[in-house]
Amino acid sequence: MQQAKLEVQSRHAFGKQNTRALRREGEVPAVLYGRAQDTVAIQLNARIFKQFLRTHGENVIINMEVSGGNDETVIIKEIQRDPVEKHQLLHADFIRISLDEPVTSTVPLILVGTPLGIEEGGVLEAPLRQLTLHCLPMQLPTDISIDVSELDIGDTIHISDLSLSDEIEIMDESDRIIAMVSQPRIQLEEEVEDAEVEGELEGEEATEEQPTEPEVISRRRSDDEAEE
Repeated sequence: MQQAKLEVQSRHAFGKQNTRALRREGEVPAVLYGRAQDTVAIQLNARIFKQFLRTHGENVIINMEVSGGNDETVIIKEIQRDPVEKHQLLHADFIRISLDEPVTSTVPLILVGTPLGIEEGGVLEAPLRQLTLHCLPMQLPTDISIDVSELDIGDTIHISDLSLSDEIEIMDESDRIIAMVSQPRIQLEEEVEDAEVEGELEGEEATEEQPTEPEVISRRRSDDEAEE
């Protein structure tokens, strides 16, 4: 995991009105906590922080320089973004770490390549976008790339199929699906319709094989005529 420097300022104003004022001024309110130490309110320039994220991403060990305070080794725990304007940063959480102690953090999954099944009309599905890993900070990968180019229709990749370092523990369940190529939806609908039609035809044939009630009535009338 790479390391990068980030400068922040101590924050002394609190409350909704003050945080809104900070955002209008181009600042992002944030907090720093962890390792049984006091929680510290901080703020950082939104433009600089966006550039930092574009350059290093969210999975990075940060050497944080706090104005008027001590330097800290931290990682990003969470970033809150505006639900409509995703580029607008609302708040950030940083957590202190030690390079000698394991941490638990999420890492994004990146699918690489075009599956074989796509050429046959299959649909690539990726229900899992990230993994939760537990390891030493320097062993934590920035992301995990997964080659899906050999996937055909019906093929799947599970967490258990991944090969990571023995020092890295995956916290998610091993049977969870990362990627799969499913049949085209139109083809599935056609198969369902064919099955329904076949079922209806079988039902009609079974009905035709059964004796009808008028035939029974006719037999009874013949018996009566014989007795007369």
